[in-house]
Amino acid sequence: MCQPKWRGGLGFMDFRLFNLALLGKQVWRIITILDSLIARLLRAKYFPNGDILSAGLGSNSSYTWRGIFEARSVVERGLRRRIGNGLSTGIWKDAWIPANQTGRVISPCSSGNENMTVADLLDEEGMGWNLTRLDQLFLPFERDRILGI
Repeated sequence: MCQPKWRGGLGFMDFRLFNLALLGKQVWRIITILDSLIARLLRAKYFPNGDILSAGLGSNSSYTWRGIFEARSVVERGLRRRIGNGLSTGIWKDAWIPANQTGRVISPCSSGNENMTVADLLDEEGMGWNLTRLDQLFLPFERDRILGI
């Protein structure tokens, strides 16, 4: 039924994907408009000490929260962080690399560097990249993508 008419279907849209898209829009609103009523309600019940991206499903979740929780993964796939001063962006755990499908670093993490932030990659003035450190930590193609930020 969801196949296009030219392929023998009835041309109906996939309602599950359509619903995920609409719920994903609500996730985005919760992320960007922190003082909205729905954001305040869901934060109070499901993620009082964190954010929506780190919240768990819980054992007795409402139908609304289960839908939003499922759509969260759709938003996460396209989500990228703004660097700013780099203090809150983890090099190895956050999606921050542009022009990369996942946005995450592919280069291997050496021991002792797991908790580094993007601020650790900046020069002493904080106005540019520390090229020596970039060469040490990243593969050449990732280094070039970082320099493009």
